[in-house]
Amino acid sequence: MSRDSYRSVGAIVGLGLGIALMVMAGQRGVLPGAIFGAGGALAGGILGEKIHAMRHGG
Repeated sequence: MSRDSYRSVGAIVGLGLGIALMVMAGQRGVLPGAIFGAGGALAGGILGEKIHAMRHGG
């Protein structure tokens, strides 16, 4: 898979984890969903790129 694919998969997984974290924290609504979702997607995308670099020696 390409680096972009790793980043996309990481972002989608991060989005889901961010929303799950929001629900577990007892938050509800559009604004907390946007904040938690964007934070999770950003962190997941970065982590996806790091995993790609580790697996492909770069």
